[in-house]
Amino acid sequence: MKLRLSPLFLSAVFAIGQTTAVFAQTPPEAPLATALAELGPEVERYNEHIIYLASPFLDGRLPGTAGMEMAKDYCQFWLQDAGLEPAFSDSEGVPSWRQPFPLGSQLEIGSAELASLQGTRLKLGEDFQALGLGTAGQAAGEAVFLGYAIAKGPDGYQSFSGTADLKGKIAVIFRFEPMDEQGQSRWSNGRGWSRQSGFSAKVRAAAKFNPAAILIVNPPAASDPRNSKLMGAGSGGSQSCEVPVLHLRTEAAARLFPNHDLMALRQHADQGKAPVNLGVRLQVKVDMDRKPLIAENVGGLLPGRGDMAQKLLVIGAHLDHLGMGDFGSRSGPGTLHPGADDNASGSSAVLMLAERLNAAYEKLPDGAQARSILFLLFSGEESGLNGSRYYVNHPIRSMEDHSLMINFDMIGRIVNRRLSVSGTGTGVGLDAILEAAKSDSELEVIIPEKLSGASDHTPFYRKQMPVLFGAIADFHGDYHTPQDVAAKINRVDAVRTVDLFEDIALAAATREQAWEFVPPKQEGNRNQTSLGSIRVRFGIAPGNYNDDEPGIVVASLTPGASAVQAGIQAGDRLVRWDGQKILNVQEWMGMLAKHKPGDVVKVGIVRDGSELTLPVTLQARNSGGPR
Repeated sequence: MKLRLSPLFLSAVFAIGQTTAVFAQTPPEAPLATALAELGPEVERYNEHIIYLASPFLDGRLPGTAGMEMAKDYCQFWLQDAGLEPAFSDSEGVPSWRQPFPLGSQLEIGSAELASLQGTRLKLGEDFQALGLGTAGQAAGEAVFLGYAIAKGPDGYQSFSGTADLKGKIAVIFRFEPMDEQGQSRWSNGRGWSRQSGFSAKVRAAAKFNPAAILIVNPPAASDPRNSKLMGAGSGGSQSCEVPVLHLRTEAAARLFPNHDLMALRQHADQGKAPVNLGVRLQVKVDMDRKPLIAENVGGLLPGRGDMAQKLLVIGAHLDHLGMGDFGSRSGPGTLHPGADDNASGSSAVLMLAERLNAAYEKLPDGAQARSILFLLFSGEESGLNGSRYYVNHPIRSMEDHSLMINFDMIGRIVNRRLSVSGTGTGVGLDAILEAAKSDSELEVIIPEKLSGASDHTPFYRKQMPVLFGAIADFHGDYHTPQDVAAKINRVDAVRTVDLFEDIALAAATREQAWEFVPPKQEGNRNQTSLGSIRVRFGIAPGNYNDDEPGIVVASLTPGASAVQAGIQAGDRLVRWDGQKILNVQEWMGMLAKHKPGDVVKVGIVRDGSELTLPVTLQARNSGGPR
């Protein structure tokens, strides 16, 4: 069996492994090290895991990135170090820690060129970057400045007044939105940028005028740290038009358009004035290819004891996050999303439980009976529970041999020691096990009446398997934003959560009786959202109501309604609503009921295997038509 662990990764793990020994020699001038040492080795170990998994070095753990590969290597290392066995076998029957599965496609930029006929030639990766918002292709034409490419903004603002067809021309647009003298948004009251500033919406708006290519330029003097940087190759979101889309640095654009003052152009755009012919002819060429993306679950097996060894207890958490926020972000793309709470916190718990429960099994008396325990780190959760859905359809043993699934998702920001544990009603006897375990815990365990969350326990539950779900009881605003960082993690209560679930897992694994699944109650219309309570119209007819895949398939659209105006198409699958996952039509109706006409929501959709986020302005509901 070959371990696919890079030398750099092994060096990092070796350094982490030395931490405890170093703490023993800590001088008083190192107060943080002293504090961690005083909190004990379990908090130290949890801290080591969370610091590594939420490091910017790991690229926000987006599937397909080098950072996600490092994260998988890290988890594999610690599962093996805990004494587990590989959970899977590869295509040749060789034991493996990985379970590969298809996860859409990945864009690769082969080459890209941008030059003016006047002789200025820009460098790919240094001056500009090709984005996944566009396609491969080549174009040559006059450059036309379209301001911020905003079709409709506050107070009647728009960028396209008097714009004619741009066929054969190249559109040049600024990043962000109209600014004040300090380089901040005029529309967001000092709170970053409004939803009008998104790349996808700009590109779709500009593409309606049929340009041969679109250039997005970082505007001068914008008060945003991203303004000095380029988006990554092929990033920016899913394809939004049928022409090449490039992203330029401010300095590069100044060289490309030497006869224009970019600050004067910005002020022109800030006022919403008509487009400007820049008097420069450009050549653009982009070569890109979309290749299948293969993601991997990481898994280790703790063999059971006696006649119960064939049965499985599953303990899991999703390892992936949002990368640079190209989809699913509540604050927009272009900035690293570390995902410390979501879900480096839960992944760290799985790694610690693997070590602890292996030690507990070694202490079991001769002749003891115990289920095997499968520890899983899922990939593709953020884009639709893909890793866990794949696993339940391709399990290592029959699903009838899976007794219970324990899932962690966001356990790192516990406030006032409040931890939510839901799912006790999904299996007979689960409430008793939780009651016994929490009596010895320092946490206040909140037990919701219903199963909470749309996370990796859901596919198991849909296979009629009892589940327990651990998560923070109090939601925080850093969810799916770049502010979800390791410094904010409550290490002490996260370890208390590990303590609690160690007791739960050991009791569940050694319980002689089989777990009896409790199906969800059929509650009629009592808890369903009534149409009369919904004040807005989205404008789609759902094409699915009861399938296993999360989200809502768009069967058809109402002409002129919110969805059509936002660019949603038949065949799209709605998967996210302002960062919250959409499970089914019923849950989505409840989300709609919370809005009033004029609200703008970020709707995540899956189209052709890739997720993109569209801002949708909700219209008032009228007397008919699908929503």
